[in-house]
Amino acid sequence: MNTRRRQLGVTSIEFALGGLVLMFSTFAIFESSFQTYVVNMTEYSLRETIRNTKIYQGSSIHEQYETRFKALIEDQDNLWHFLIDSSKFSIEGKYFETFDKFIANEGHSSENLSFTYDLAEITVTYLYSPVIEMWGNSETPISRTMVLNLEHEGWGDDVQD
Repeated sequence: MNTRRRQLGVTSIEFALGGLVLMFSTFAIFESSFQTYVVNMTEYSLRETIRNTKIYQGSSIHEQYETRFKALIEDQDNLWHFLIDSSKFSIEGKYFETFDKFIANEGHSSENLSFTYDLAEITVTYLYSPVIEMWGNSETPISRTMVLNLEHEGWGDDVQD
């Protein structure tokens, strides 16, 4: 009887400790799943923006990227509209006149495009903030970059009948 009396609270303590471990691991699974979702949405938004804009040409091409990008991420009919804050997205472009300048990383930002260019480097960034903030984790940028060969540039001069 004496040993049974000493073990009366053991099951409750084991359940409480096991429940805490289960709760923290469930939160970790939710957090990692949401971060994976945000990474996939960043890649998707970059891919779709480029696909929808690739057919346009001209010196205002970066404005076309920005317009298509904003329309995509702010679309009320998309599933991610309530899951992801569209104000945390940003898009940047760097444009290169030749392949050699791309190798040397001598590109131009979208503000001063007054030339025809062969390559573009488009980057989409999302400032990810964890759902559950613990142990000092803060906003982390998630970026995806795509390099484009802008073969349509100059078609007007090169078209032969």
